[in-house]
Amino acid sequence: MRATLGCVPYVNAIPLVRVLPEGLEVVFDEPSRLPALLDSTAVQAVLASSFEALRTPGRVCVEGVAIGSRGPAESVRVFSKVLPSKIQRLALDSSSLTSNHLAQVVLAQGYGVRPELFTAPPDLSLMLESADAAVLIGDRGLEASSEGLEVLDLGEEWTRFTGLPFVWALWIGGPSLEPELAEALREARKAGTSDLEANVAMAVERRGWTEGRARTYLGETMQYELDSEGHKAFELYGDKLVELGLLPERQSPNWL
Repeated sequence: MRATLGCVPYVNAIPLVRVLPEGLEVVFDEPSRLPALLDSTAVQAVLASSFEALRTPGRVCVEGVAIGSRGPAESVRVFSKVLPSKIQRLALDSSSLTSNHLAQVVLAQGYGVRPELFTAPPDLSLMLESADAAVLIGDRGLEASSEGLEVLDLGEEWTRFTGLPFVWALWIGGPSLEPELAEALREARKAGTSDLEANVAMAVERRGWTEGRARTYLGETMQYELDSEGHKAFELYGDKLVELGLLPERQSPNWL
């Protein structure tokens, strides 16, 4: 089997792509750019934002595999100069799809605000020059200093008001996604999550994190198996997007 995969470039993807079968190659890009790779047929599947599976008809998702969390996600946060209920202008992370929309859900549902929005490159200092608050995701979202700022962990906020985990990313393809590839991606998850120390070592090498930070993040914070509660959370997220007018309707991807 030969295929090319698109993947987010963050530490949280390491357990899903570290141990791939021979013949599977990976190209890395920001979450917001991965759907275009899929549509161009440059790749056969992308480890991409769950939002993409909810907005685009005809998507096929690999059953049993996700990047998720229950409670704090650590790497998906809103940094604010004011109290959350006072946010009037929000800078969205240009690399994000799912988290930008989740931030709007959390602020509306939890704090009663619908701020003015604009999109900017993920540089917290520059974002906050023009906004009350900013969304940062991925490794930058975890590493950014929160000194002097109010911080909302979007995973924690979601779980607080739903009681559910959150699904950040899925393996997503189109109608031509082969069952053989889906099974290979499930096997890669099993193999990749079975050796935490190898994942930690790669995170330390890539980002210079301490072993403790990497071990907690990859071994406790992030979850990689999509179960029935994950499915429920995924669908609820879609319903909230529709309720708030952030999507015209929720798509229901096929699960392979």
